[in-house]
Amino acid sequence: MIKRLLWLALLPLSAQAADDFARQWPLQLSQPEAGAYRVPLDASVYAAAHWRDLRDVRVLDADGKPVASAVYAAATPMSGPLRTVELQWFALPVTAATADDDLSVVVQRDTSGKVLSIRNSVASSNVGAADPVWLVDLGDDAGKLRALTVDWADADASLDLGYRLEGSDDLRGWQVLDPQMRLVQLNNQGRALRNNTVKVETGLRYLRLVPLQRSGAPALRGLRGEMADAVAPGDWQWQELTAAAGGSAKDGYAYALQGRLPIQRLDVVMPANSAVSWSVFSRDADRPGADGSTPEWQLLTRGWNAWSLSEAGKQQRSAPLETTGIITDRQWRLLAEPGSAPSDAPLLRLGYRPGSVVFLAQGRAPYVLVAGSANVSESQAALDPMLDALRTRNGAQWQPSAATLGAGTVRAGDAAYQPIKAPRDWKNVLLWAVLVLGALAVAGFAVSLLRSSRGSQGGGGTN
Repeated sequence: MIKRLLWLALLPLSAQAADDFARQWPLQLSQPEAGAYRVPLDASVYAAAHWRDLRDVRVLDADGKPVASAVYAAATPMSGPLRTVELQWFALPVTAATADDDLSVVVQRDTSGKVLSIRNSVASSNVGAADPVWLVDLGDDAGKLRALTVDWADADASLDLGYRLEGSDDLRGWQVLDPQMRLVQLNNQGRALRNNTVKVETGLRYLRLVPLQRSGAPALRGLRGEMADAVAPGDWQWQELTAAAGGSAKDGYAYALQGRLPIQRLDVVMPANSAVSWSVFSRDADRPGADGSTPEWQLLTRGWNAWSLSEAGKQQRSAPLETTGIITDRQWRLLAEPGSAPSDAPLLRLGYRPGSVVFLAQGRAPYVLVAGSANVSESQAALDPMLDALRTRNGAQWQPSAATLGAGTVRAGDAAYQPIKAPRDWKNVLLWAVLVLGALAVAGFAVSLLRSSRGSQGGGGTN
């Protein structure tokens, strides 16, 4: 009996070893010998995932064992290699830069904002006169500047000069970016000390360097800027949704999204020559109310004006709307503001940048990515310290080797989304069974002794 109870106690262990991920995708490695890989996630992975934080997206080796992996949201745009460009600059009197802080009255610009000329400009070779203010137009490189380098016409001149660096977007209001930047150029017995480069990071288009001394600056030969172009981590992906039946302009149009995609942009496709102000709501069925009721709609934005115009055969539309943060809700709703009802339900477009999974090549290849399980823990591999150290050693642009998803297939299916019941504590059951059996045995011995005693007493009475 005890052996049979022990055998029954081992049954839950075999049940726990069952496969509990809904779908799987084979992974194709770009470099078979690499130690770390990054695989972008597509819409099918998001549709299969059960948890909002994608904790159930894992990588398994050929033996079905999990390898060290971590899920990352879409990376922010990285900076590409620095490039050096000659900057467009102008010299102007100090009085022009300090008159009500408005340079727009002395600067001539084209329609794009490019500085063409300056009235009462100062000749850059006017040595001995009061030091001029230098005005810089970054043009299309605005927001990319990382450092500013000053090139003097006299490379042997000794100088120690101070400038106040300011920035503006309209040549009217100016912000102080550096109250005192020092430009030093000293020579002594064949040795030189030069500091003619200043680190600058600003999104403003126009810069001006205002001298802190009246005179002493040699003629300026040029200004150079070190620019960092942003490298996008990937193109935006879009999901196009049609409204569910039964919606109306008065009650709103409902849309259903498959999967917990990290939505960050909204767009609507409407008939030509139309303009509607929308209120946008979202919710998710996995967040019921405290009493178990249907979850309330959460207002995301109000008064979003979307329009479409067809003119001379050219179609123009309003720009997509940027959301505040990442939204992973499945249900969406558009409600037209009063007085701007559309003629028909629009097509809703939801934009996102897919995240990725970074994993280490542990165990045996090939590897598979799995997703969809209600029975996984929140723990993921702590890969950030390793990745940060590798980027420090190999450069900020270092990335794990690329891996891509193959065709997805069903693994455990819908059964993986059902939470496993808490296993019964078979140790307690076994202990109670042993105690019951022991008690029954003791009771049996007691009954047997009682019967023997009665038999003995009965035999003595006949003699």
